[in-house]
Amino acid sequence: MIEVQIAGAGAGKTHGLAEKVIKHYDPTSYKKIFAITYTNNAATNISEAIIKQLGYLPETIVVSTVHTFLLNEIIYPYSPFVLNEVHTTSSRCKTFSNFPPGKSAEQKRRESVGTISRLKKSGVIHVDETYAAAWRVVDENYSKHSSQKKKSKVRKVHKLLSSAIDKIFLDEAQDLDKTALKAFQKIGENSIDIYMVGDPKQAIDYPKSFKDWLAANKANEKVKVLPNVTSSRRVPQRILDLSNTFCPKGQEQTSLSEVEGRLTYITSEADHYDEVIRHHIENGSLVSIFRKEGNYSTKQAGSLPEFDPEIEELLKKEFPEYEEGVVIYSLQRYFASLLSNNDNKTSIRIFLDNLDIQYEKELFKKLFRSAEQCSSSKDNSAKYAISSIQRTKGLESKVCVLVLTPAIFKCLMQDGVTKFNKTWNMVYVALTRAESELVVAVDMELLGKEHKHDDIVESLETIGFEVLNPNLPNHKAE
Repeated sequence: MIEVQIAGAGAGKTHGLAEKVIKHYDPTSYKKIFAITYTNNAATNISEAIIKQLGYLPETIVVSTVHTFLLNEIIYPYSPFVLNEVHTTSSRCKTFSNFPPGKSAEQKRRESVGTISRLKKSGVIHVDETYAAAWRVVDENYSKHSSQKKKSKVRKVHKLLSSAIDKIFLDEAQDLDKTALKAFQKIGENSIDIYMVGDPKQAIDYPKSFKDWLAANKANEKVKVLPNVTSSRRVPQRILDLSNTFCPKGQEQTSLSEVEGRLTYITSEADHYDEVIRHHIENGSLVSIFRKEGNYSTKQAGSLPEFDPEIEELLKKEFPEYEEGVVIYSLQRYFASLLSNNDNKTSIRIFLDNLDIQYEKELFKKLFRSAEQCSSSKDNSAKYAISSIQRTKGLESKVCVLVLTPAIFKCLMQDGVTKFNKTWNMVYVALTRAESELVVAVDMELLGKEHKHDDIVESLETIGFEVLNPNLPNHKAE
């Protein structure tokens, strides 16, 4: 049985999920309860919420990411039995490179397929294959399960799962693609009850998957959709009045917050623009943009390159006297430092020379993929280091600053745009992070080619924004 709870931004989903996990917890049972979500940060938040309410995290309550759950509980133990495929670890390495320049999309696709196949032969599953591999294990209707013997193996897996796992609590269901949703549906229908929480309005990577899955299972007796949670504990009503215009009918929200809320704008023509932006960056406010552009970098602090598993094995052999994890982490940091100061080719040459590793064409290609995957050193030259809108999902702060780009401005004004697509959902996410004030930053270097300053200001004022007062406490150091 699968229960689905639709809840909007700021509805207290993490706290509520933790509460349900604790209520279901039976200290006398040996079966495990899994609370799973999309990101490591979200998993940490759920763990902390459980500990805050219960006082500790019991051994039988396991909090993890979706990928970790599928790898450890489905793929590693049962893929050899059902699919005759043995996987002992996973990799996030980039599967293709843009080098040399001029590669076609088909060439990149073939390179990607080749990389995944090579990893698979050495017992490594690429994370991009996780959902599909898990689905093949748990769905007896998968095309290769053609005989009754093969189908019986899948049924055996479900029997084993139900004997070991009591229930799954799945958060952020809107972040799953259609294959992952199919996999969890098979688990929920055949072995383990699932309580699923999601918000289609915040679906960015796969804006249609969760909605389509809900529509396809409307008549499914094993999928029960609970009444929508339409209240928001976080977002003031003043801001919700705007974000509600981005909600499907029936999903509009009402605020439980006692804060009045404020919508303000600041333009780059104001003398205090730089001071206000820097104040909020330095004081931990959420400052975000659609994607890196102009003076705004979205480079994640401390991001490290992922090495191909074959590169990792080579590096481990270079330093056999040290612990393997320490070797890889140290060399990732070293490679990242080279990339921050040099172009990719130069960084690879220095890296290989200093480690006294002989240059080989295939080795270079694999390192070049790692270099491309790591955030570009050019990000360091940007004036403002902020976040992408996507990385603010699940986060909140008293004041949030949204840097307008042409696409986001057009969507914010709902000016002839497609509704409920990726950009539309991004705007909803950006509008619903603030506990007190949402500031839109109008940088004319980003918008000036397409829009006049006064037209932008006039448009923002028609939807409820007012000019920012830099003297208010929200925008000054205490």
